[in-house]
Amino acid sequence: MDAAATGNGPVQLFADLRDACTAAGLAAATFDSIFLTRPRDGGPGSPRFTFGAMVDDAVRVAEQAASHPYVDSSRVCLLGVSMGTEVALAAAERLGGVSRLALVAPSADTRPFFQRWMGADRRLEWLVSAGYVGPGASVDLVAASRDVAGRSGWWDDFDLVERFGETVDLEQLRAEIILEYDEWERRAQTSGDEAAPASFWQDWYAQPAPHHRLARLAGALTIHVGAEDWTTPPRHAWLLHSAARAHGLRSELTVHPGLGHLMSARNADGLRTYGPFDPDFCRVLVDAIVAMTGTD
Repeated sequence: MDAAATGNGPVQLFADLRDACTAAGLAAATFDSIFLTRPRDGGPGSPRFTFGAMVDDAVRVAEQAASHPYVDSSRVCLLGVSMGTEVALAAAERLGGVSRLALVAPSADTRPFFQRWMGADRRLEWLVSAGYVGPGASVDLVAASRDVAGRSGWWDDFDLVERFGETVDLEQLRAEIILEYDEWERRAQTSGDEAAPASFWQDWYAQPAPHHRLARLAGALTIHVGAEDWTTPPRHAWLLHSAARAHGLRSELTVHPGLGHLMSARNADGLRTYGPFDPDFCRVLVDAIVAMTGTD
């Protein structure tokens, strides 16, 4: 993926990973996602603008890397971050053989279930876990609105006080949030949204759960997640790790304290950040890849 188009502003996440890998003596092959290279065609997008097309590209790159005269094809590792972990797992399934996977901030559930959590359930989960639901299931919206650090990076457009007043019944709020999410989901799958066309959402929703793909793989995984990840929480990493072991794969899981979704720490104001990668995380990840691929 184009490093300049990743992260916040000038942050070059994948360039950082590339440099960390090459500094350790590993060859690194990267490619641009179709989200950066494919024309939007002024509408819902072409049939190629799909999750499956991203997997096609990843398979092609992996095959080209494995065929390079200076690459040991038995040591190729697929590295994915966030949605890229789903692409890596699908590509490994397609490639067959013995897989080596490095999965960072992975998602593991079926897409409809996970997307609903992302769009609705985690808001309710956060309000409860952060202590803003009091006696009688009354939600203190004023207190929640003040907690900018708690909501940073995923619920910045907090307009509930203006809509419902200082407090609201939890069950009423649950109904409103779910209705809003359902309408967003309908639009995404019929006409797309600002992130992707309908062709992408329809294909992505039709994919099996990432952890289900592990039943058809052999090999090893190294899984990494930030302890403060509120986009793909650590439970997803644990689900993949447990499923991998259940299916006989070698799996190691590292939960990195203090880091968020893109493995970076909060800023001085306590807000979540999305890059650059924490240097210690890069070191631990590269060491795990070196150990998994048998390189030295």
